[in-house]
Amino acid sequence: MEFIVHTTFVILILICQRRVSAAKPPVLSAKEQTLVNELKALVTNRLTVEYMKSDAYLIKWLKAKKFDVNEAKEALDKTLVWRKETGADNLPYEDFSKLDKGYPIDFTVRDTSGRPVILIPFNDWNVRRKALEGKVVSELGRWLDFMEENAAQLAYNLTGDSTSMLLADLNGFSLTKHGCVGCIPLYLNFVRHHELHYPYSLYKFYGVNAPAIFQPIVRLMKSLMTQSTRDAFHVFGHDREEFRNSVLETIAPENIPYRYGGTKNAKLGKDK
Repeated sequence: MEFIVHTTFVILILICQRRVSAAKPPVLSAKEQTLVNELKALVTNRLTVEYMKSDAYLIKWLKAKKFDVNEAKEALDKTLVWRKETGADNLPYEDFSKLDKGYPIDFTVRDTSGRPVILIPFNDWNVRRKALEGKVVSELGRWLDFMEENAAQLAYNLTGDSTSMLLADLNGFSLTKHGCVGCIPLYLNFVRHHELHYPYSLYKFYGVNAPAIFQPIVRLMKSLMTQSTRDAFHVFGHDREEFRNSVLETIAPENIPYRYGGTKNAKLGKDK
């Protein structure tokens, strides 16, 4: 009996170790560390959020500018101006309760390395409504800025690196509700802000259940992306087995709803 209990306990430990292999900040080479130290000396007194002071954050800017310290500083300077003008430091504490109801974003899921996995049930979003109100960028664009900033701060607190994963269910995407002329600025604004202010912060993006009509928007978005973002950006159609193979490489199936390829609420065929 003791043997059985002990064996079961060991198996559970091994499962937990396999499932929670914590993500760690990148290990820098001696040359990279020297460049990070140079950049840090130039900007550290103006970095106001904890994750921005980390080597894992500063190396992202150097990668984005091919390890040219002066160009990295110039790009980061522009982001610091943007952050001051927009109040980006406080985005995680801003009241978005009105948007949260109609345009839900879920921050509760983690991948097997402990990174945040941001879930976006995009069919629930009525982008056209905000476009007709003239608020597609001022409100929804800021909502996505909140998503980026909250994800970065959350990821740093969990793993020491401000890198996260996005998982969007695109089932039901329509030209009327999501792809109207007035809707397009939202997607372009999101990509521009990501590239300008959150470089190398995306581990993976998986869009699942995407209809064919979403592809022109994908091409438009990719035209604004750097190569590193394009490499991390993956969109799948309705072939569940195809997208599950990719999604479940880094997320335990029981942690995500059925619509994203998981087994949570599988009997319902949907999530609530």
